[in-house]
Amino acid sequence: MQHTDVSPISSNEELFDVLNKLIDAWCERRALNALRLILPGYFAFNGLTDGWEILYEALRDVRAFCRQELTAVEKEQVGRAVLAVQKALDRT
Repeated sequence: MQHTDVSPISSNEELFDVLNKLIDAWCERRALNALRLILPGYFAFNGLTDGWEILYEALRDVRAFCRQELTAVEKEQVGRAVLAVQKALDRT
């Protein structure tokens, strides 16, 4: 992944574009811990509050437990995704 924009994510489409790129990069690199944590939240997403909550927890777990496995750009992107989901849940 190249250096990317660190501005806030502004739409669900942008959020899932970021997530898809992260998952693709982690699959290529076999970043198994990050994949193990994100995929249940990604696939559980149903657009309802419970789905947003599961995705939020998955992203927070990736951020907390996979720092060694992520590039600096991926850490930025995970942080952007956490904030976007947090905003969707109105936790700010």
